Amino acid sequence: MGKPFRFGFILGRFQQLHVGHERIIEMGNSMCEHLLVLVGSAQLQGTKRNPFPVDLRMKMLREVCGEGACVRPLADYTNETDHSYAWGQYLLEAVRGVGREEGWGKPDLMITGNDEERELWFPPEELAELGRLIVPRAWIPIRATDLRQAILAGDRLFWEKHVNPRLHPYYDELRERLAAVEETAP
Repeated sequence: MGKPFRFGFILGRFQQLHVGHERIIEMGNSMCEHLLVLVGSAQLQGTKRNPFPVDLRMKMLREVCGEGACVRPLADYTNETDHSYAWGQYLLEAVRGVGREEGWGKPDLMITGNDEERELWFPPEELAELGRLIVPRAWIPIRATDLRQAILAGDRLFWEKHVNPRLHPYYDELRERLAAVEETAP
């Protein structure tokens, strides 16, 4: 028997990819024939909230996901805190565009963590044909902010515990980038 969904998508900043993100991606792969992982805030880098460039975030995702997901960048529509219907339309158009390009059709599953109110981004008619899988953060209670703080504090053991071993070689580069942000931050 095939997977229950044809085309699912995940949106995240992945400012730093961790085992919680991986869990969501693994669930998406187990449920969907095709999985799109959008790397949000693609235009932002070098700030405390968004220290890492999109190319690095996408490289790390591909390192972990392999061929299991299509990884694409997505710039913010207006700003990171815009949770309007216009943002939702922008997101869905980007997802549908990839679906057309790849021959996957329309998306039928949105996969998210439970810490954001993504359903508020869409008018009810947009959600009518879109399944939602909400993965509780409590299953793997780690935040990218915690990992960035651990890197800055030099707590490599904590960081390694919450990051795929394939990403361990990136530690020094991530630490260097975070240190540069800390030096320039007000």
